[in-house]
Amino acid sequence: MSDNPNLEILRGAYERWAGTRGATAAEILDMFDEDVEMVSVLSPDIPDAVAGVHLGRAGATEYFDGLLRDWEMVDWDVQQYVDGGDVIAVISRCAWRNKATGNVVDTPKIDVHTFRDGKVVRFQEAYDTLGFARALGLV
Repeated sequence: MSDNPNLEILRGAYERWAGTRGATAAEILDMFDEDVEMVSVLSPDIPDAVAGVHLGRAGATEYFDGLLRDWEMVDWDVQQYVDGGDVIAVISRCAWRNKATGNVVDTPKIDVHTFRDGKVVRFQEAYDTLGFARALGLV
């Protein structure tokens, strides 16, 4: 058990996210500040809802709506939490199936959450963009 309440919030949220195969997007959105900035390593010119930067709760909602509309979670395994106080990194391995192509991307994933006053104000993710493009059928 950590004395960082933000870390405990993330641990529970990731456990439920993995256990429900992504059915807890509303819980994730509740962790976000109204002005959250979501930054994906995936270039905005890639034709997918998760690409680029998503601003505010409305942008974050569009991100999750698109993710769950177009992709099916196959697996999610958190390997480590790196507690930096208000900045927490979550190191995982995940696999997603694209619903249109049937292709799967299995990738390491790093999420960096920046908290302020108990809410996530910035979320940045990094994963295998080539594998993602392959799963989309672009490569």
